Amino acid sequence: MTDLALGRLDASEDGGWLVLSGANQPPGLVSTQYDLCLSPEEAVNEHLGLNLRGSAAQTRSILETLEGLLNPSRQSVWSPLTLRLWSTERSRYLYSRIIAARLESIGGHLASHAGGSLRLNLRIQREGFFFGDSEALPLSNGSAGGITNGLTLFNHEDDDLGHDNWFTVQTAELNLSYPASLKIELENTTPGSDLGDFWVGGMTSSAEESRPILNLEAEGAVGGVIAASPGASGGKYSQYRWSGSAWTTLATWTLGPVEVSQLRQRTVTPIARFFTPLVDANLSLRLQIAQAGKVVWQSPESNAQAGLGSLAMDPICLPLGSLPLVNFAYSHQLILQARHTAQGEHVLELDDLLLLPHEPFVLFKTITGLPQLSKIVDDGTIGQNWSLRGGLELKTHRRIGGKLALQPCCRHHFWVFQCDTAQHAPIERTLKARAWFRRQWRLP
Repeated sequence: MTDLALGRLDASEDGGWLVLSGANQPPGLVSTQYDLCLSPEEAVNEHLGLNLRGSAAQTRSILETLEGLLNPSRQSVWSPLTLRLWSTERSRYLYSRIIAARLESIGGHLASHAGGSLRLNLRIQREGFFFGDSEALPLSNGSAGGITNGLTLFNHEDDDLGHDNWFTVQTAELNLSYPASLKIELENTTPGSDLGDFWVGGMTSSAEESRPILNLEAEGAVGGVIAASPGASGGKYSQYRWSGSAWTTLATWTLGPVEVSQLRQRTVTPIARFFTPLVDANLSLRLQIAQAGKVVWQSPESNAQAGLGSLAMDPICLPLGSLPLVNFAYSHQLILQARHTAQGEHVLELDDLLLLPHEPFVLFKTITGLPQLSKIVDDGTIGQNWSLRGGLELKTHRRIGGKLALQPCCRHHFWVFQCDTAQHAPIERTLKARAWFRRQWRLP
């Protein structure tokens, strides 16, 4: 470590960092002793000893800079205070976010200060990881591979080339030692339609596994009358008719041993897309899981609202129960049931069901909607999101969920489900995705 500095993340070199050790130390700062602490904990406590010797103006300038950096009123989630060091082994700057910091003097402070010398103790608590600068992340799906300048995502997945609501990151090629923070930029490329609520979910897979198929077409289930339409995923949807106010089974999908085993006890949120928006608010949906024809699990009911084009239901863990998965899991049947509070005949038209995984999982709730050619950015390093319209910043969505991150594995897959501001989820909606990542290490 030949360079040690304190400053705001992504600050410019021109006065943005207080160099504590190395080139460009400020006049009056003789040396800094840094006691690096290695620990598996999420946060570590460390000590830096600063030796000052110089004129009163020089020491005053260093003290004022330190106090300004440590002033709680000047802290910002958008530009957090970080410790920066140069790693000779990795040939790059590494950063660690400072959680708390306290500046202390030692005995004889006044006498030594009057003599032109001063020793200060800087006690910090920082995150246990160091991370590097942002790097462009290559994205791939059925339409293209290794894209860094914008990969198109549709709002569905079917057999048509490029009609994918997912992208894959070949994480094995990145040589990650630890999880890496992820920054995603999504541009609304749908003509004349604002982006409303949308979800992002991901999961990993090994080199031996194919990407799991988590989009379940309604026409692939047992039940309902299949109808053709170019406005439906796969060109088809299913219509269900029933009478009365009792719970009624509409559709049953069979998840085979391979499909169930790929999920490996992961949590997924089922999102149903309706081919036509719901006409009233007296409908509830729920899911059941059956094995060998016997129902073994049932979700809470989800109440639908009139006009909705989709419905996110309660999360499910698949396969059901704790399994070693030395062998493949037994097949599961996923059963969709509906109940209407009124008597008489009821109709529901279902396009598909997406099982959105939770590694990670984020819901973006619309505030104003994101217009065409505008972008929303979500930065996992700082856990914040913002939008860009005509190059100017604004807030269009409220974020619900954990930080986005890449896991060190062979492949990491992500799915995106979109609604417009009318809460419809047409399949022709498109986004253009770009991403960046920051590597992490415990050892600098």
